Amino acid sequence: MKLAYPFLTEETKKPLLGYKGDTKDALSQLKGIGYSGIELLTRNPEEVDVSLIHSLVQRLDLQIAAVGTGPVVSDDQLTFTAKNQETRAAAVERAKKIVDFASQFDCPVSIGKLRGEIDKENSDQSWVWMKEGFEQICEYAQKAGIEVALEPQSRTAMNNLHTTLDAFSFLESMNLPNLKLMLDVYHMKMEGESITENFEKSHKKLIYLHIADSSRKAPGKGTFEFEEVIQSLISLNYKGFITPEINQGEDSYSEAKDAFEFLIGMIKERNRA
Repeated sequence: MKLAYPFLTEETKKPLLGYKGDTKDALSQLKGIGYSGIELLTRNPEEVDVSLIHSLVQRLDLQIAAVGTGPVVSDDQLTFTAKNQETRAAAVERAKKIVDFASQFDCPVSIGKLRGEIDKENSDQSWVWMKEGFEQICEYAQKAGIEVALEPQSRTAMNNLHTTLDAFSFLESMNLPNLKLMLDVYHMKMEGESITENFEKSHKKLIYLHIADSSRKAPGKGTFEFEEVIQSLISLNYKGFITPEINQGEDSYSEAKDAFEFLIGMIKERNRA
């Protein structure tokens, strides 16, 4: 297991659950804490200084763990299921640009809210649009050798694909070879899921993991028990990244450091057990 941390690239606008600031300073600080990976939360890759990121990850010996698409929704309100056809088309085109961006770092693209909400008055059509969005993006990503990771989110965040099994069933119905699964322990806890059972059922499709404590606090600062999470991942020989997606509080550096120290300590302890 490897630890990454989310960083909002500088063209993003609204604050999300990640580090925000000067790219050079932020990546250097996260490397100094001990993180080996960065998740780039990106709104529009055409406005990102890609050469700077390339030079930093090489110099700092960092890996881009994934490119997240959350800012596409929070900043620009683009989704696959938008009622307006031009908005849907713009969402797909933006996602393709993000695939091109991710291909430069050989990392997956994660899709959570970008898939969009289901219109209760026209649910069948919403599902069709969502599936068409995934089909177009996965076909495009397949040509670039990039995986797309679907993230189920609890009913507190979205109105569809809430659980691991919901998402797993959706993956099977789509039958797209590069459409994989990412999970978020916070959403799993909110849905009352069995961590061990659902990791076991889904681990062959699982390529990326978010983690947070209760109320989106850094792991170890809330009420969730994480021994089961780490032990299950060790038992399944999970080799991917774990990324704390947490509230940043007043000081992102301190939150990132606290999350790292708690997780690395537990990983080492469980490996010794």
